[in-house]
Amino acid sequence: MEKRTWKRDSIALDVEIRMWRRDGEDILNCKTLDICLGGAELLTYELTFPKHRVLEVHFSQMRDLGMRQPRILAKYIRKTRDGVVIQFTKANNETLKVLQKLILKDKVFKAKSRHLSYSTG
Repeated sequence: MEKRTWKRDSIALDVEIRMWRRDGEDILNCKTLDICLGGAELLTYELTFPKHRVLEVHFSQMRDLGMRQPRILAKYIRKTRDGVVIQFTKANNETLKVLQKLILKDKVFKAKSRHLSYSTG
C-alpha cells in the first residue's frame, strides 16, 4: 500500500512551468491531472524534464481569482503514462495556504455545478 503525506485531489488546473537553462528558459503550459500540497501530476504526454532541473510553477487560476502567486519551486520525480509527477520543493506556510484555497475553490465549484439543473424549452 502506498503511503502519502498529503491527500491528492483530481483537479485540472492550468499550469505554467518555467525551466531554466544556461542560455535562457523553457516555458511549458499544461494541466494538472491531480494535485496535493506536496506536488502534482502534470498532463505533458511525451515531454519529461531533466532530473536535476529546478522548475518554477505558476497556476493561472491564482491570477484569475486575484490570489497572490507565491514562488513555487519543484523538481521532477517520475514519468507517468500521460505526463510527469513533480514534487514541490519550496513550500512555505504561505504557499501551502494559497494551494489549499485553490484546491478548495475548485471543490466548491464542482459541488455547486453538480447541483445545478438545466431546463430546455
